[in-house]
Amino acid sequence: MRAKEKLVLAIEELLNRKQLDKITVSEIVETASLSRKTFYRNFADKYELADYYFKGFFDETFGQIICGQDFDTALFRYLEICEDKADILVNAYSSMDVNGLRNYDIESTKRTYEKYLLEKKADIRTPEMQFAIEIAARGGTDMIIEWMSHGMKEDKKQLQRLIKRTLPTDLLKYLE
Repeated sequence: MRAKEKLVLAIEELLNRKQLDKITVSEIVETASLSRKTFYRNFADKYELADYYFKGFFDETFGQIICGQDFDTALFRYLEICEDKADILVNAYSSMDVNGLRNYDIESTKRTYEKYLLEKKADIRTPEMQFAIEIAARGGTDMIIEWMSHGMKEDKKQLQRLIKRTLPTDLLKYLE
């Protein structure tokens, strides 16, 4: 198993029981049975490792809208992963660090929307479209974090419908 894979498994194991800000690089390398040197050869810090972990399933779920998958299916697959990994993600999202997972998630979602909209020939440079993308990325990310943090009481299908229904019109017209 490669070092990156071991580090990903270690951060997942640790996030299962601890908040990201309380995890140390020493704990990560000890759990992965690797050296600090190996850690820093692969990642700048624990936040970059958490981002890399998140990217692994984001690209395979919601990120698939840029590969032709429809919005509803991609969002639902993303919610399934979030539900499955809720304890891990709640601990990762709890970080208040500027490099925390929440900011990475928002940026990943924005980039995904931008790529998708460009493929649909939308002008993403207008202030209105930039605002629509920003509000969709921030709002969707925060509502999913809220959903996970409060025990996922809403059904995934219901949350998916609510997120889509509340998207800005400028964005929504390209998702239909």
